[in-house]
Amino acid sequence: MIEYYNKQMFLDAVKQRKKVLMFFYAIVVVYLIVCVTMLIWYTTLPFGDENLSKVKLIMHAITIVTVAFCGIYLGIPYKRVNRFYKLTAKMYSGIKETYTGSFLEYDESLANKDGVDVKSLVFVEWNKYKKDFFERKVYVFNELPFPQLEPNRNYKYVTQGNVLISYEILS
Repeated sequence: MIEYYNKQMFLDAVKQRKKVLMFFYAIVVVYLIVCVTMLIWYTTLPFGDENLSKVKLIMHAITIVTVAFCGIYLGIPYKRVNRFYKLTAKMYSGIKETYTGSFLEYDESLANKDGVDVKSLVFVEWNKYKKDFFERKVYVFNELPFPQLEPNRNYKYVTQGNVLISYEILS
């Protein structure tokens, strides 16, 4: 069997997710340090000092910027990385299904599988219940190149949730 997906992809996704989360936590820690510093400065100022309004203004501005950044950061980069992590985790530990079919074509159009961009391999398979052929789309990650498959050749392939894990050329 030729592996298209391997455990290293899952481990890379774990590292990438951890890196993105560590950056987020670093921003939150810096914000909390600034908050504590501003609170100490605010409580040490005498009553009626003109710097009281400056401290409040600085704190409001820093809070708005931090909340906006965190919302955007968690909404775009982290969400993308987390979806890829979840999909690879399912592929690593999920139920795998084996099929046999004849490779028909590559489908470059992008689809969305659990929030991850994928492209398709189209196989023709025999349905023993309907006694007819049908086309099955097997997903591959958009960031990775297509596996080198020859048209009209039979393959045995393993998928998890219709995402290609490995394949084998049948004689």
